Amino acid sequence: MKTSILTQATKANGNLIEIGGQAVVSTYSNEGEEYDALRNGIGIYDLSAVGKFEVGGDEHVNFLNELVTKDIEFLDVEKSIFTLLLNEEGDVIDAVTLHKKEESILIETSAAGREAVGAWLHERKIDDVEITDLSDDYALVAFEGPYAWKAAASLIDYDISLLPFQAFVATEVEGSEALLFRNGVTGEYGYKVLVANDAAIALWEKLLAHDASNYPVKPVGHSTLEIAMLEVRQPNVLVEADGLNVFEASLEWVVSFYKESFVGREALEAKRGEGVNRRLVGFSIEEGDLAASDAVVLEDETIGTVLQVRNSGALGKKLGLALVDELFSVSGISLQAQNQAGERVTLNTISSPYILPKSWGIKIA
Repeated sequence: MKTSILTQATKANGNLIEIGGQAVVSTYSNEGEEYDALRNGIGIYDLSAVGKFEVGGDEHVNFLNELVTKDIEFLDVEKSIFTLLLNEEGDVIDAVTLHKKEESILIETSAAGREAVGAWLHERKIDDVEITDLSDDYALVAFEGPYAWKAAASLIDYDISLLPFQAFVATEVEGSEALLFRNGVTGEYGYKVLVANDAAIALWEKLLAHDASNYPVKPVGHSTLEIAMLEVRQPNVLVEADGLNVFEASLEWVVSFYKESFVGREALEAKRGEGVNRRLVGFSIEEGDLAASDAVVLEDETIGTVLQVRNSGALGKKLGLALVDELFSVSGISLQAQNQAGERVTLNTISSPYILPKSWGIKIA
């Protein structure tokens, strides 16, 4: 398990887990405190384990446009876009965010997909394209929450409200060049900073030192982040790209089907023509316990599988995702699941987002 410089320096008494061969902090304190900061103040999390690849050269836009499911031919400089990388069979390699710089594009992968994306880029590489792996040399620090914009404002010298969603700007941290991105995964105001390792710890400490007299400011681990992602149905490749195709995972919204060509397009069209037999559906549980791999049943027939179950701090009950027969992948119905103890538990299928983030009612001042 490989541990980044920032993760090693800031993990304190946190619990480390392995994702894609990289060390990630699961929790720093406890999920309740971390969740409270993320939903009601500022939650700071370490994304140093994700892949960071810079693709440049005369043909870098054409090269990447052929690999991703969104059309990036006219993506503006200092803009970002969320998209998928597929293999020839139309299966998801990873969900990635592309950041368009003046002469190159920075690819931000998931921690789980870091190695696979690096290998795929080099396998598909063409002439007049240069690929640089920045993953070990740069940290990525993210912070989200209804007041995250106040922390972001301390990192630039102009009005933070002028930085739009899915955009970024060059800035400086402790004398080191950095990029400040405005995007996130929890539905709250979200920002990320890409900075060299030697300035990352100072940035982390600066964010933690933000005035917390009126709202909580805390580091947030991967476990808490997964809860917040589930609540707004942000794609989680550890769950939704594990053996599922784009249609089963309901990821069609990340694909530009009008785009004439990209790797995996023909396979996607073939899958769409065959029809979708099963889909993900969100659910809540009022009583009982379930875990991943438990069966969703109709009387004595198995009609699906539970993929994820987490406690929602905002709702005070469990939320989850299940892969079920397409007929049952609708919101507003009750289904049954059977846990390992043989008990039947009622699932209520629901539509996303499952909560309304506090940020949606707060204006950046």
